[in-house]
Amino acid sequence: MLENTDKLKELDSQHMLGTLEEFPEQIEKVVEKLDINLLPFHPSEIVVTGMGGSAIVGDILKSFLANRVTIPIHVNKDYTLPSFVNQDTLVFVVSYSGNTEETLSAAKIALKKGAKVVGISSDGDLEKLCEEKGVVFIKAPEGYHPRAAIAFMFIPILKILTEMLIYDSDVAIIDTVEELKKLRDRIKCEVPTEENPAKRIAKKIKGKIPVIYGHSIYNAVANRWHTQINENAEVMAWYGAFPEMNHNEIVGWKGDDKAKDFIPILLRHKDEDERIDRRIELTKELVFENKCSDIIELYAEGETQLARILYLIYFGDYISIYLALLYGRDPSPVKIIDELKKRL
Repeated sequence: MLENTDKLKELDSQHMLGTLEEFPEQIEKVVEKLDINLLPFHPSEIVVTGMGGSAIVGDILKSFLANRVTIPIHVNKDYTLPSFVNQDTLVFVVSYSGNTEETLSAAKIALKKGAKVVGISSDGDLEKLCEEKGVVFIKAPEGYHPRAAIAFMFIPILKILTEMLIYDSDVAIIDTVEELKKLRDRIKCEVPTEENPAKRIAKKIKGKIPVIYGHSIYNAVANRWHTQINENAEVMAWYGAFPEMNHNEIVGWKGDDKAKDFIPILLRHKDEDERIDRRIELTKELVFENKCSDIIELYAEGETQLARILYLIYFGDYISIYLALLYGRDPSPVKIIDELKKRL
């Protein structure tokens, strides 16, 4: 199935693979065209509010910057906002469609509280709200699925934080683009399965329920894998984190006979903390190797941690689409989500 590129493109009705292949260039275009004009502002905390494919940018930002900036970062996925939000808070309101009701509700609360608001969307009521209130608005290009528009929502936030002298992302973004282009040459659709690690991993996952584990900066990446497999492949998946899983989930893995139906996916890098490395290796030895028919380990590449994070996200996005195609499913539609929104 994965060798027939014509068949794959026919099944992929809205060209998710083609959009994914453009990811490195999407980042370059955002950096090149983004024009930001912010007044000086030094926030006491940062909040990213959004849902689904828009909210993941907050999760990634928090994982990436947690040990790099002294300003607390909070991710909000609700109609309301934390009570600490005030005029000293920087609030990124992220909704690709611009019409997500939970996000619009949170945006209005942020404005009432006097927070410094930055809106990011492709269109919709969020754009109108930002224009009406005279707050900074970053317009993403239209025509993408929210989960495929991460470059247009995440990179602007990094660039804004660079402009505000909170974190200098320029070198990291350059390294990231270089790594993503190299990875694309290994895993894009035209590369046959025997030479394509993303296709091979998708074949291993098929028929199993994946459980993706990250640690430290890769916790948000594990979440991204889980949601992409849910939406693109229409497959149940879960995610967790080391070392936390050693204090609870490990018992479930060890004791449940249904563990054989699951496949653990471990997101790693070669210079991880030796304590984490020890925990992962012991968990493999004591649990996974006895309970699972296979274990998938994927190591990030890149000189910077931003490159490593987006490297693994890019890898996972390709795997989720290949998995959908292996099941004979179009990775684009999310009919049940659309139906739920209509009934709300």
